[in-house]
Amino acid sequence: MKFVKLKKIANTKYLKLYSAQYKDGPLKEYFFVTRRHKKDVQKPDYCDAVKILPYIKKTNEIVFIKNFRYPLNTYIYELSAGLIDKGETEEEAVKRELLEEIGADIKKLKRFIKPSFISVGLTDETNALYFAEVVLSHKQDLDDIEDITIERVKLDKVDEYIKTHNVDIVSSIMAQYFVLSKQSNIL
Repeated sequence: MKFVKLKKIANTKYLKLYSAQYKDGPLKEYFFVTRRHKKDVQKPDYCDAVKILPYIKKTNEIVFIKNFRYPLNTYIYELSAGLIDKGETEEEAVKRELLEEIGADIKKLKRFIKPSFISVGLTDETNALYFAEVVLSHKQDLDDIEDITIERVKLDKVDEYIKTHNVDIVSSIMAQYFVLSKQSNIL
């Protein structure tokens, strides 16, 4: 495939719609959304956001959140996550998101997966995944549009929780991996 051109179709505060044209015989056009500025679009080594599995060692619990998701018009159960602000490192974003969403301070932090793609047929967005040992010591500090409730789940109940709640796929995989790997002291 030979790249021909990239054209911005629509622009909002958080999302942009692009048309990408390629040539391999007849001209091919593909539409996708991005959160990035044009200079960073389609860069595979860029990190847009973080997702964090918060673990409370003292009580042997993972902290999920019940989060209202506007595109779905319902609540989804997931792990804390958020966009990386301009000039912010991944680790700074992790610390900020955990403090805002669940009121947690970090005791230990480990990157689980480097920035990787979320939905490659729709977007170029990447997320870095982290495990964090946390202490819940503050009140949540949510944005006006956020509707988030904390859900503490014992490690031995995680599998049942995932099967009985509408948990997003990345959170499900991270939690199951964490539970299976806990014996090897992943954190």
